[in-house]
Amino acid sequence: MIKKILNSKFKKDLSFSYITQAITVSFGFIQLFLINRYFGVETYGQLAIIISTAGIFSSLLTARSSEAVTRFFKREELSKNFENAKFVLLIGFTIDLITAILLVMLIYLLSNFIAMTFLKDLNLSDEIIIYSFITFFLFLRGTLIGYFQSKEMFMKINIITIIESFFKVFGLLIAIYFFKFNSLEAVIYVFFLASLVSFLFALFSFLKSYLNEYLTINIIINTNLLQEYWSFNIKTFFSSSLKAGNQNIDNLIIGYFLNAEVVGIYQILKKVLSPIMIVATPFSMLVYPKLINYFEKNQKDKFKHIIVKISAYILMISMTYGFMSYVFLSDIFQLMNIEFDEIYSNYFLLVAILYILTSQMWWVRAFSNTVNPNYSIYMNLFATIFQLTITILLSKYFGFIGMLISIIVMNIIILNFWFRKGYKYVYTYIHT
Repeated sequence: MIKKILNSKFKKDLSFSYITQAITVSFGFIQLFLINRYFGVETYGQLAIIISTAGIFSSLLTARSSEAVTRFFKREELSKNFENAKFVLLIGFTIDLITAILLVMLIYLLSNFIAMTFLKDLNLSDEIIIYSFITFFLFLRGTLIGYFQSKEMFMKINIITIIESFFKVFGLLIAIYFFKFNSLEAVIYVFFLASLVSFLFALFSFLKSYLNEYLTINIIINTNLLQEYWSFNIKTFFSSSLKAGNQNIDNLIIGYFLNAEVVGIYQILKKVLSPIMIVATPFSMLVYPKLINYFEKNQKDKFKHIIVKISAYILMISMTYGFMSYVFLSDIFQLMNIEFDEIYSNYFLLVAILYILTSQMWWVRAFSNTVNPNYSIYMNLFATIFQLTITILLSKYFGFIGMLISIIVMNIIILNFWFRKGYKYVYTYIHT
């Protein structure tokens, strides 16, 4: 069964995705080395806090157009309703632009508060505002990515990722060795230019494909489709908005109760373990259109097999990598000229457990979007309440370790919920 599912195109896309992830990881480690060695671990921590605040506001406002467009554009093309498919893209672009503008305005209004509360330096408010334009371009890419996913043009998506990662490293090298910059502002400007270049490439690639197929297709305003899209999008919007209370909050908690340097150490550990998530990430993108297809055709047995097989594969790879990276942890810190403390080993083990748990949820967003978007709303509400109460409380009294343990417990509960929902979905099919 799995051999039929993993056809030659899937294998080709997966292989290229892993090549992309390998390149991205390499560039990511170069970024890690350059920023920590030449700008300092505190600057790296400050950058992580700014990225986290932008991530929270992004979760608060994003309509997750990439998922909504994939869901409806794919369906309309399967039904050969090309006027409707073009209308879906129009809806997506309109929502992307509106939410992107609102995001920049919100971050601008709250920049001073963020700088004082979490960075403890009012002078860094300008850096926060500059970074908001990076998320602006990220929002505008939403419908473009949804179009590429629905067309299964995964190589385009991967190339966009490579371009952005490359220009971040290239820009940092120019800033360090040519201009002799060593400030947080310089890093953020480099990231902004990389984001702009990758967006322009995505836009060009989209137009090249879109104009070839849809230039002569008329747009017909379909109110029923608009209502259905809006209903779906409202659910994903609430789901993402609820994530604003639980995603990226870990860096803000550390920044508030401790300092930016500890955030920097935490980010180094996460970066070292990032290949665990990189193993899982391509499957989420590649399998989503297939899950939609299985759902529309009521092929729930295939639904189960592809999730179980891939999850077992991810678990094996993740545990192996976690052990190997633990062995070389002190050497990695020495490479960045950062003094290694033995307690970092304990931190690393807890973060590794967290990453392994998270990697096993690679399929849940695609599953929820396909089967029942309310599932994500329920879990994001739970995660938000948990982190804003239990996690903050444990962080206040037990510090960094208390925060990590609370998040691990939360993810165990969430993973159990998804396993039960997935099992119930398949079980009712087999026994009815």
